[in-house]
Amino acid sequence: MLTKFRGNLYLLGLLVVCLPSLAVGEIGPAMTGLSGNANDATTAFSCPAGITRLQQSQAVLQTAFVYESSKFDVDEASFPGGDGDDDSSFLVIPGFFYARPIAERWHIGLSVNVPSGIGYDFGNSWSGRYHVTETSLAFVAGSAVAAYQMTDKFSLAAGPYLIYVDSKTKTRVNNLLPDYSDGKVELEESGADLGYVLSMMYQFTDSTRLGATYHSELKPELDGTPSFRNVDPLLREVLAAADLLGTEIDVDFTVPAIVQAGIYTELTDRWAVTGDVIWLDMSEFGITHMKVEQESISVDGTFRDMWVTTAGVKYRIDEDRTISLGALYATSPVKDSKRIIALPMDRIVGGGIGLSLPVLDYFGQINLNFFDLGEAEVTADGGLLTGDFNGTFDRNYAVMLDIQVRL
Repeated sequence: MLTKFRGNLYLLGLLVVCLPSLAVGEIGPAMTGLSGNANDATTAFSCPAGITRLQQSQAVLQTAFVYESSKFDVDEASFPGGDGDDDSSFLVIPGFFYARPIAERWHIGLSVNVPSGIGYDFGNSWSGRYHVTETSLAFVAGSAVAAYQMTDKFSLAAGPYLIYVDSKTKTRVNNLLPDYSDGKVELEESGADLGYVLSMMYQFTDSTRLGATYHSELKPELDGTPSFRNVDPLLREVLAAADLLGTEIDVDFTVPAIVQAGIYTELTDRWAVTGDVIWLDMSEFGITHMKVEQESISVDGTFRDMWVTTAGVKYRIDEDRTISLGALYATSPVKDSKRIIALPMDRIVGGGIGLSLPVLDYFGQINLNFFDLGEAEVTADGGLLTGDFNGTFDRNYAVMLDIQVRL
């Protein structure tokens, strides 16, 4: 139960790192223009080679306000309790980006994204409570890059890339003795790993450019100790025999490599379009093993590669103001038959509108985005203590207001 729960929470965290943390800066609505825009310091994260286009030091402060709402409806279940609770949450996701030239052809860039958290809360009494009741995740993602302009048209960049993860999972425990009400188990784990990022940009003309970026595979090792409450004596003996009481659990898992590429082109003095493709090597994602004391348990991955495509159009109203539209589609990283409620991840369809304009003495960008996260059909097969259930989300969406100020 714990192994299955954690594996899917980690994938949720991975997608938060890969997707929302890219939706920043002068990048357009619905995450358009990730690779080709390269018009401000946010490119230090989204396409580091693009910082060679910036002729002076620049910093961008970003804050995304995210409202998430979901409701899971249970069709059939082994245990009573019915549907999951109405789950609504409000997140504040800050970011900082900096770039500067240090020589005629050399530039450096820094980026730090610090999301405050994300997760699902299904309630303590719903039919699937023995699979999961609540998940949460907090992380820090950062990079430091150096970029070199090899020719007037071609630039390369590279640097270290860090992810720190802190996750918390909660579930109910179905006690063996009938006189006991449900117990509780909570597990909090944290860990980090350092990888690298590679990037290139090619400027075909003054108005058309192509960018590409590779984020390496990461293998964080997370560790934590599960905390049990109100567990009956018989079940406590079973947990003690399995070395799960007061014992640190170590989990190794793979954060897959990410490749993205995109183009930006100005059709006229007023109109510009962007297109991006992102590939996540999700078939390599998974828990490689879980270690409890000296015992190791291998867990096979059930994921498939994920593709994200975006398209955007921008209209320049005047020299300091633009309006833009964007659309996004992401494939599901898991088949319907393999999806688990701890990670109800489905295909994603998104759209948004953006506006750039002066804010006091600075340049500002505002994007309003909507993401439909799908019905995410789940069929959960459990044992005698966890039970079975199936159902779909009646409501599952997120709204993001993304605000950036270029200093």
